Amino acid sequence: MKRLNLVNLETVCWISRLGTFHLAAERLNTTQSAVSGRVRELENSTGLTLFQRHGRRMELTVDGRELVRRLEPLLHQIEDVVVSLDNPSAATGIVRIGVGEAVALSWLGDLLAKLKVLMPKVVFEVETDLNVIARQKLEGGKLDIAIVAGPFDENRISKRSLGSARFIWVMSPKLAAHCPPDATAAELCERFPIWSLPRPATIFPATQAALREAGAKAVDVNTSDYLSAIARVIVSGGGIGLLPEDLVADDLDSGRLVRMPSALSPANIEFFVAWHTDQEHSVLRYVVDTAVASSTFRRAGELPAAVAADAAPLLPAEHTAGA
Repeated sequence: MKRLNLVNLETVCWISRLGTFHLAAERLNTTQSAVSGRVRELENSTGLTLFQRHGRRMELTVDGRELVRRLEPLLHQIEDVVVSLDNPSAATGIVRIGVGEAVALSWLGDLLAKLKVLMPKVVFEVETDLNVIARQKLEGGKLDIAIVAGPFDENRISKRSLGSARFIWVMSPKLAAHCPPDATAAELCERFPIWSLPRPATIFPATQAALREAGAKAVDVNTSDYLSAIARVIVSGGGIGLLPEDLVADDLDSGRLVRMPSALSPANIEFFVAWHTDQEHSVLRYVVDTAVASSTFRRAGELPAAVAADAAPLLPAEHTAGA
């Protein structure tokens, strides 16, 4: 048997993980023809046929699957040797991270700053998207790490909890000024436009559940792909919505937004840092550990910053004085 090339071995493993030569080429920052060449070279070196064509897809043969099964732990061990002696600054490569907007607008910056100090030679490619899309990209092999709300395919994805983001109902003082002091939550929901992320998003069913609980009937929900855009619409008096408390904290402090009545239920949505179960190498472990340490979301048992916040009056002080 000829001497084996480590790059070729790694390439076959990435094809197995991601499912296609094209995705493996993207992950390895090379061309599809180069990936095909590496496979041919490895087949010539081993004397084995590693892939066979099924329709338009190339799939691992029995020998190919056995080779990958034995190679995966060896490649992880080699990587751990490179990043040995507790020296993450020696780590290299590209880590693709997908995050939900609730993370991107809160503690993502702090996480990335810590990661660059910890692993200065690693390149981080970060995508912000709806949680459901980031989960799909992770499960499809287009991301290495996803920092999003669940659920996940438990058979393929490992995860650690980051705590829960608290979502609260808010509105503009412009709208609050025209509300009767005794208005019920249902009346407000039927009177003003409701805003949310679109249906695939985790917050959409939470919005619908709160509306049903309040007794609102036949209420249409307007949607936007971006929480920050929804917040600006609500600040401008364009409606009401269920938004991350961290995102609207400054608007609440400045009086640009006020809380809705306590009859509209807030939502606590748990977020996770997740990765493919078969990718347990050290660089990803550093990312996972740093994400857990950086998260500002509340863990189970932690007391909210304002326990009685949801009991705040509907109207700002200047409007309640004459009520």
